[in-house]
Amino acid sequence: MFNIEVDAGNRIVGYLVPDSFSGSPSVRISDGRQDLLVLPCQEARPALITAGRHATGRCGFTIDETIISGLSQERGLELYDNETNILIYRRRPSSEVKQKRIFRLETHLFPLWRLDDGIGRRFQHFHKGIERHGRETATQVFLLNNSSSLYFSGRLIFKAYENYINETFNCIALLHDPYSELAERLLTLKHIRKFGDELLGVRDMMAYGAAITFAEAIENDDKVLRRAFATMPKMAVVNLANPVTRQLASRAPNEAPSKGAIATALDTLSSFAVIGVRAGQDLFLEELAHLLGTNVASLPAIPQFAATDQLAERLRRLPEAELLIEQDLEIYHHVKSALDNAVGKFGAAETS
Repeated sequence: MFNIEVDAGNRIVGYLVPDSFSGSPSVRISDGRQDLLVLPCQEARPALITAGRHATGRCGFTIDETIISGLSQERGLELYDNETNILIYRRRPSSEVKQKRIFRLETHLFPLWRLDDGIGRRFQHFHKGIERHGRETATQVFLLNNSSSLYFSGRLIFKAYENYINETFNCIALLHDPYSELAERLLTLKHIRKFGDELLGVRDMMAYGAAITFAEAIENDDKVLRRAFATMPKMAVVNLANPVTRQLASRAPNEAPSKGAIATALDTLSSFAVIGVRAGQDLFLEELAHLLGTNVASLPAIPQFAATDQLAERLRRLPEAELLIEQDLEIYHHVKSALDNAVGKFGAAETS
């Protein structure tokens, strides 16, 4: 948990609660080019004790001119949790940042972080892959109420955070063809141990254990693939079944989608500011650029992978694969049809 309570130019006040209940947190201060110092957080915050968040409540800090000479002139100042390296605050001149609050719901297991990096530099607060840091930290970033310039992305269960998100954030999402997403997930999990725990994080590496084992056994052979899907372990099914439906309609990662999940998911998406599909990424990027108030040429393209396309074509021939993602397929069909109809009407209006 963290927040900045005051930034008066020559004085910054905030708090940082460590993972350890009795730990002593420290803030690492950078000028955006190099580290300046590490500041222990020793100010008392009694409310943290009352709320059961920390044993001593000594998690507050104040940075002023006695700590950082010329603090008011440090326009590129950045504050990090020294233990986890999580960015908790950064200064940017108001003229250089977008005054919007945007959350990109990550619907891919292999994340679109290149897109996030291309956008995040335009915002004062920026966090990608927030699911890697756990529920409490993911919640906290939505509660940074002293800033109007925020961009976050995360593979979250949307309903679990809806109360924090809907009121003040513009939400965006890019959906993958479900067969392509399943293929990309299998290839990612097959090689996930090469990435270390940065891509998924420790929690997900444990949660996806059955799917990782399943993916590692898949070979480039149709008979082996068919046999693997026909005998897929139950926990691997839980890991891989209808991931987008779960994200949009469930309230917990292991909660199976209900009968009304498709309607719930589509209703959730209807509240988003920008929705797109990877097969029509040009339209998505155009709409995103409009939301950001920037030129579409400044946004990075979404990558395509030949191996993913090849495996996706093989999966389309497997009835077991269709059963595994049948709800995601229906959601994708509705979204793509709506986008195609909107483009068709727009084109007809232009020519009339």
